[in-house]
Amino acid sequence: ETAFGFADVGQGEKQPRVNEVFHSVARKYDVMNDLMSAGLHRVWKSAFVDWLSPPKRTGWKALDVAGGTGDIAFRIFEASGGNADVTVLDINSSMLEVGQDRATKNGIGERISFVEANAEELPFPDRTFDSAVSAHAMDHLGPQIVQGLSEMRRVLKPGGRFLLVVWVPGWA
Repeated sequence: ETAFGFADVGQGEKQPRVNEVFHSVARKYDVMNDLMSAGLHRVWKSAFVDWLSPPKRTGWKALDVAGGTGDIAFRIFEASGGNADVTVLDINSSMLEVGQDRATKNGIGERISFVEANAEELPFPDRTFDSAVSAHAMDHLGPQIVQGLSEMRRVLKPGGRFLLVVWVPGWA
């Protein structure tokens, strides 16, 4: 069994439940983050991208695992001066659809890729990306966290940047 909120569920039960939650909140997800964090998540995400320090050159590739609506990816793209090749990967099609819509509305729909896939089986060749980042994806992987981290490492080029933001209960 593994944790799902305040309940324990079977291993095969967790992913469908997580998917259902994110399908149901996709259109409201960014507003929910604003409300739940009183806007503080924006500060965290800006600091996260500052730490990543994307170069302002073409050809630099970033992967945002469980990037959902693209919030981090858009910040990476902007910080690179519009030069980075950014890929948002998420298992949830509804979250990706919101991100793709946002990218299109902002005129960068052709500049950021959205890929539906599982973080435990990334569909990219080894050593593809200059950075692999994730904000809170590991919170949902549970026992598969090692596989997700291994996959992110696998697709990262030697010397690449690997950054995570995770929620650790009890830390404040």
